[in-house]
Amino acid sequence: MKRYLITGGAGFIGGALVRRLIADGHKVAILDLPEKVWSSPPPPEAVVVTGDISSPDTFQKLKGPFDAVLHLAAQTSARVSHEEPERDLNTNALGTLLLARWCVNNNAQRVLYGSSMGVYGNPETLPVKETDMPAPVSFYGVSKLAGEQYLQLHMPFGLQPTSFRMFNVYGPGQDMANMKQGMLSVYLAYIHAGIPVQVTGSFDRFRDFIYIDDIVDAFLLALHDKRSYGEVYNLGCGITHTVREVLDILIAACGHDPRTYPVQQLAAHPGDTFGICSDSKKFRSAFGWTPKLTLRDGIERMAGWLREEVRR
Repeated sequence: MKRYLITGGAGFIGGALVRRLIADGHKVAILDLPEKVWSSPPPPEAVVVTGDISSPDTFQKLKGPFDAVLHLAAQTSARVSHEEPERDLNTNALGTLLLARWCVNNNAQRVLYGSSMGVYGNPETLPVKETDMPAPVSFYGVSKLAGEQYLQLHMPFGLQPTSFRMFNVYGPGQDMANMKQGMLSVYLAYIHAGIPVQVTGSFDRFRDFIYIDDIVDAFLLALHDKRSYGEVYNLGCGITHTVREVLDILIAACGHDPRTYPVQQLAAHPGDTFGICSDSKKFRSAFGWTPKLTLRDGIERMAGWLREEVRR
C-alpha cells in the first residue's frame, strides 16, 4: 500500500485517478478547491484538503509523507483562458511552481504532471511529436508549458517529474455543466438537453480524442518507473475526427438523426487550435501502452453513463 497526493482530485481526470488508486488498495489525499469538492464529493476513503493551489498557505495544510504526487489541479478551458488569463498564470504556472517547491522541501520527489496538447498550438506537421517545438496559441498553452519547465528546473534539487501532454480526454465523470471546456462533453450536454448544438468555429476542425480509462492506465504504468523520470510524453490515440464526425456520432448515440438534428455554427473563439493529432510512439514503445477504446465505443459508454446519472 502506498500513499498519494492528487491535486485536482475532485475534477475529471484527477477524480478518475483517485477512484482507481483507492480501488487498488492505496491511500489517497486530495487537494482541490472547496467548491469543487462540494460539487463533486470524493470517495469517503480519501483524505480531503481544500484550498487554492496558487496560495502558499494552502500547502501548510498538507500532511505527508507521499510516495508520489499526481498534479492535475488546473484551469483547463482555453476559452476561459482568453477571458481571464490571470487565472491560468496563478493556477497553472504559479500553482505548479509552489507545488514543486513544496515537494522538494517535503521529500515528495515523484511528480506526475497533467500537461496538455495546448503547448503545441497549431503544429506545422502532424502527427506532432514531443521533439517538435512548442508554440502555444493560447494563454492556457503558455501556462501549461511553464508548468512543465518549472518541474524540470527542480530536478537538480531532487524532483523526479514526468509530464503527460494529454490530447482531448473525454468520458464518464466530465463536468456536464461546464459549457466552456471539453468539446465533446459540451456537445453532448446540448444534445442530451434536446436543444440545438452551438459550434464555435469550423466543422472541419479536427481533434485526437482519448478515453479517460486509457489516460489513467498511462499514469499508473509510469507512476514508479524510473525510465519516465524527467520525460515528456504525448498521450493520444493518433486518430483524428472532425467536428462534424464527432457531432454525427454523438447525435446518433443519443437516439437522434444526425441529418436533421439542429446545429448552429458560431464564430470561433480566440486561442482555439484548428487541428491536432498526437504521435504517442515514445510512450507506447517504452511501456507497451495502447488506447483500448474507439471514439464511437467511448461515446456510447459516455452517453450511457449520462443517462444513468439523470435517472439517479
